[in-house]
Amino acid sequence: MSERENNSTPAAPRAPVPGTAEPVASSSPAAPAEGVSTTPAPVATAAPTAKPAGARKPRKPRPKALINENGCTGCEACITVCPVDCIVKIPNPSLPELNPICRVDWDRCTGCTICARDCPWETIDMVYPNQTGIRVMVQSYHLPEYGTQFVPQPQEEEAVA
Repeated sequence: MSERENNSTPAAPRAPVPGTAEPVASSSPAAPAEGVSTTPAPVATAAPTAKPAGARKPRKPRPKALINENGCTGCEACITVCPVDCIVKIPNPSLPELNPICRVDWDRCTGCTICARDCPWETIDMVYPNQTGIRVMVQSYHLPEYGTQFVPQPQEEEAVA
């Protein structure tokens, strides 16, 4: 019998010496020493992986400005405060000789609500393009004789469950 087999306590593992090969472990199972835990050491998990560069969290929908053209006087208060210049003046179709009226370009509107806050006639409402009943509201706020330039195209209404 070898000296190692006669020894009742297992030999402590040796640290590898730099530049040498690591010692090969014995294939025979050795009994653990008293006070030594037999449960495996916790394995460190990798940090959560970062999201791909193109993936973004979807944004909450923002409201869009909708001007009630039946009450707009063309005072241009909304045009002067709009930070993205999405409000334009159009000729008043029912009375072209009077003041023109204002209309919002929904494609450029960011939903900042500044125009609705500063309108002296309170004719600007902030609406969500997919809210229930938006089609009826858009049709009632626009003068029927005017064309479709900058008329917002509301999205289909979602069924509320």
